Amino acid sequence: MALTLRYRLQPYAGKRTRFRCPNCGALQKFTRWLDTKTGELLPEQFGRCNRENTCGYYSSPYTSGPGAPSYAMMVRKEDEVATPHFRSSRPSFSVSRKPPLCIIPDEVVQQTLKHYEHNNFARLLQAELGADMAHHLLARFEVGSSTYWSGATVFWLRDELGRARSGQVVLFDEQGKTVKQLAPDGTRKRCTTWVHTAYASRCAKHRLEQPAWLQSYLNPTNDVKKVPCLYGLAQLKTVPASYPVAIVEAPKTAILCAAYFPAFVWLAVGALSYLNVDRLQAVYAHPITLYPDASADGSAFNTWARKAAELRGKGFKINVSDMMESCADNHKQAGSDLADLLLEAGKNRGYPAFWDEQCAN
Repeated sequence: MALTLRYRLQPYAGKRTRFRCPNCGALQKFTRWLDTKTGELLPEQFGRCNRENTCGYYSSPYTSGPGAPSYAMMVRKEDEVATPHFRSSRPSFSVSRKPPLCIIPDEVVQQTLKHYEHNNFARLLQAELGADMAHHLLARFEVGSSTYWSGATVFWLRDELGRARSGQVVLFDEQGKTVKQLAPDGTRKRCTTWVHTAYASRCAKHRLEQPAWLQSYLNPTNDVKKVPCLYGLAQLKTVPASYPVAIVEAPKTAILCAAYFPAFVWLAVGALSYLNVDRLQAVYAHPITLYPDASADGSAFNTWARKAAELRGKGFKINVSDMMESCADNHKQAGSDLADLLLEAGKNRGYPAFWDEQCAN
């Protein structure tokens, strides 16, 4: 009896079924793996470049690196945990279930990776860093554009397997500050939301049926695991486990720091309180430095210092930088971060020579 595999390379059905190779960059030469159970494509790193002689890139969901499970094995374990286990000797069954993951289709992500001329954050990067570095960072961090607010930005969060788990939508002003708008209750609220909220609003506005992934995500009767991961994890695919990682709060900060401090892989945790074992599990093998925002009373630094001590007790190689604690009082009162300092000093810094090498990679 022939063994039927869940994953297979996507059969050719025209140019729409061939993609850009993640290794050599050739267009419409990359065949991706297909999940025959769900009908969805696997994360973008899994596939085969058809330029076998000049590139030869191949990544299978059935293979894994040293000491790490394969993609297929991890998905199978998740399915096993989420599936009821029947016992033939008993009429009832016991359930050991983890909530299913919310995974946003790659097609939704790809739809946002354009229209940077209307994206306030993309325009800020170009004005401050130049067109080449801006283009490099937008692609490296997979920055998207949103029409939820005119000029808004999407920061996509992918997990260690490359699956899009969530996306933060933020509206920045020309100085890179998050815009605040007057709310119905009279308070001023930051223009930040999540992709599922923005997508649901779009469907309602245009009277479109919500796609299955969004229905599952929003259905209050579904116990869907929505906890996002660190922002920028895709960068870890190209560095060894010994490469140092720096973690800040905001995606904007991670992106700007990546331009000026390439000795680290820069990641963002999303908020001061989000720093925990679950989010940091993907970087457990890396030496980690935390860069909390400035605060008038030092509470941000103290919070992460306590958390770092707790994480060291669990085996993490982690320390906390006090760089922002030495800032001027106006920065502490404003709760500034590294991005604010870089933008403030940018006009007098000039063009670092190492940017040419970064942009070429």
